[in-house]
Amino acid sequence: MLIRNLRLLDGTGALLEGVDVRVRDGRFAEIGVALEGDEPELDAGGATAIPGLIDAHTHLSLDATPQALEHGAERPHSYQAIDSARRAGQLLAAGVTTARDVGGVTPVILGLRDAIADGLTPGPRVYSAGAWLTAPEGHGWHVGALAEGEDGVRQAARAQLDAGADLLKLMVSGGVIGTGHGPNTEQFNEREVRIVTLMAHAEGKTVAAHAHGAPSIRNAVLGGVDTVEHASFLTEELIGELLERGTFIVPTLAVIKIVIAAAGDALGAETVERAHEVAAAHRENISAAWRAGVPLAAGTDMGSPFTGPDALHDEIAQLAGLGMTAHEAIQAATLQGARVLGLEDELGTVRPGRRADLLVLDGDPLADLGATRRIRHLLQDGELRIRDGAPVAA
Repeated sequence: MLIRNLRLLDGTGALLEGVDVRVRDGRFAEIGVALEGDEPELDAGGATAIPGLIDAHTHLSLDATPQALEHGAERPHSYQAIDSARRAGQLLAAGVTTARDVGGVTPVILGLRDAIADGLTPGPRVYSAGAWLTAPEGHGWHVGALAEGEDGVRQAARAQLDAGADLLKLMVSGGVIGTGHGPNTEQFNEREVRIVTLMAHAEGKTVAAHAHGAPSIRNAVLGGVDTVEHASFLTEELIGELLERGTFIVPTLAVIKIVIAAAGDALGAETVERAHEVAAAHRENISAAWRAGVPLAAGTDMGSPFTGPDALHDEIAQLAGLGMTAHEAIQAATLQGARVLGLEDELGTVRPGRRADLLVLDGDPLADLGATRRIRHLLQDGELRIRDGAPVAA
């Protein structure tokens, strides 16, 4: 396929005007002006294009209701598989061509990953942690792999790796939502974290650490994780540790605002109180980390209560609100997401040899970030999934 007349934000920071993009065998093959060829053509009419979006923090097997964790624990896996496939299709329609899924119901999410890869159902390509590791009665205990002590984390990590997880996820602190430990509770110590990271890294896999409180962030960073999710109560010292190690933060800024705005009585007073506690510090601390040079990737917590498939567009806007340019905020949801996955040679940019994931937009996202929602055409692995704003039949 030859896509003509694009205004291309290629993900590297460059803006290319009036270019053509050749796609062959699911990858970008050539980028240039007035390319010659006899393959099928799609005229973009000068529209702006960006790489396919990467959501670096999803929970596709959770249903985004106030009872998401309980439903994950109680509903039959067959029901959850169908529901998760529906959400995956919605996520792709929102422009997300790759999802880093950081925990849920292991057989459901790993089965969904494989079904999408085999072409059985539409959705983003999924890289999954299986079930997150958490403490007994800890955050997300309903669907987590429960672990206590060094032997416990070793066994729980081995179970997820043996099940086929692409990465591992640790609940190093408690959280905001649910009946488990709160955000400032330490759930795993530095040594326990390091056991998990060594196991994952030995198999070429990464580790994500859910950590809100400063002691838990320290345990995660010194324990060698690759990303810290949320990082609400950062300190100046911890920002220095993150910089020294090159550790990413996936801040999930939008979800706290979504929960506070939508919760009412649905989540209970304790969750709302926790959300306000986190919100008071989170944005300022993430802004300080970004200004210091800590790398950030965009992730949404999609699947958490009230957090749906289009939340990545809200997250991009939140990142721009930190002071990022529109281009930098888009890179957080493209190139930086690819770096978090260790797949920057495959994803996140429009360059020859990369997977051909591309969004052609109605509007200019450099002038209006809301344009990322207005998808005219969508390619995933070189196949048109959306054309002229409508899904393409399989």
